[in-house]
Amino acid sequence: MDGKKYGDDEVIKKLMDGELSLSGVSTFVGDEAQASEIRRKYLERKYKIALQAITTTTIDHEDASKRNIENMIGATQRPLGFAEAVINGEHLKGLKPIFMSTTEGRLIAGVSRGLKAINAGGGATTTILDDKMTRSIIIETSGARESKQIMSFVESADGLKFIKAEFANHTKHGELIGVDCYTTGRNLFLVYNARTGAAMGMNMVTIASNNTTAKLVEQLNDKKKKRKSVDAEVSKSSIATTKKLLRVLSESGNLCTDKKPALKNVLVGRGVSIVAEALIPKDVVKDTLKTDPKEMARINYVKNYIGSSLAGSLAHNAQVANILNATFDAYGQDGAQIVDGVNALDDVEITDEGDLYISIYIPALEIGTYGGGTARETPKALLAASGVYGEGDDEGYTKRMLAELIATACLAGELNLLAAETSGELTKAHASIKRG
Repeated sequence: MDGKKYGDDEVIKKLMDGELSLSGVSTFVGDEAQASEIRRKYLERKYKIALQAITTTTIDHEDASKRNIENMIGATQRPLGFAEAVINGEHLKGLKPIFMSTTEGRLIAGVSRGLKAINAGGGATTTILDDKMTRSIIIETSGARESKQIMSFVESADGLKFIKAEFANHTKHGELIGVDCYTTGRNLFLVYNARTGAAMGMNMVTIASNNTTAKLVEQLNDKKKKRKSVDAEVSKSSIATTKKLLRVLSESGNLCTDKKPALKNVLVGRGVSIVAEALIPKDVVKDTLKTDPKEMARINYVKNYIGSSLAGSLAHNAQVANILNATFDAYGQDGAQIVDGVNALDDVEITDEGDLYISIYIPALEIGTYGGGTARETPKALLAASGVYGEGDDEGYTKRMLAELIATACLAGELNLLAAETSGELTKAHASIKRG
């Protein structure tokens, strides 16, 4: 049936009558922009609502529907602003704009004030500690003895050579660094660690890891089938037998850990692990931040360490989630990865000269500058405006540059909020915002 000969109202009636599914509208009418409009009108009529505000967008409906979304009906919008930072990075240097999309009043003003103080002290220094993406796969074995044997092979030179070669067969841009092994008995977890270039790389590593594990299991099972006898000690065990064939139990074992708070990611990192630090002269703290370095060091300790420890929090910071939310939205990042990035640690100390040293360690900043949401029109333009769009960047330099931008914004946000709480300005600032 050729849906192009039907008007919007006729297609909407088919949706109302159950003759056509929402996902089938695109194929039926042959035009994604028209399909989005039809789905919107269908919702408005069915639920008696108004959705006119979502119709204005620069997004390419056809491309977005192939890459990013299903049942598209329009687009949402949030206010966009920026702040300027002096960055002394390993990859990014000089005065740079940092874009943030948010509906939280005073957030960008606060980051800007923090950056004013940081810039006056010579800027933020950013240091990349690591850059890797991980994915864990579960193999079901006959028991701990067999799991241990497989672990020994995977961790050997021959095993790693085999796994790296197989991993490379399933990705053009990913490079396997190594594999960490864990077992609880019959469950063997292989955690793949890989470089992913400019991409955040979660899907890339998942596909390559799963295919590599499947090949490993296939070869190990082939050896089992050919073996004429089993090890006597293992065969006597009531809980294990090497005759049992291995199988891939899950493509995602949660030991990565992805999109969930995890101490493992705090300790060993995931995505980009980065430190941003700055030295703020005491007179700048007094004049710009309206407070005292010693008071800021004390409130950081009591709030971010004693308070967070009493709460059992993995995060020892004031508001990193706010900055990640704003920068992730502006730069087209996966918002669910904020849950990993928020587990950051602030450090505030006083120098011998009485100046303020502040740093933030973000162990799991899971971002990318190419692929996924970065291909959408606005994020792509903002990444390009910041000089970090990653097309053609196989080494991941642009991703690390973006990490330096985001970490600097986080540092500024922490500096400002700690100062505002120390001086009693936080409530006043929020009370001045028009609400309702």
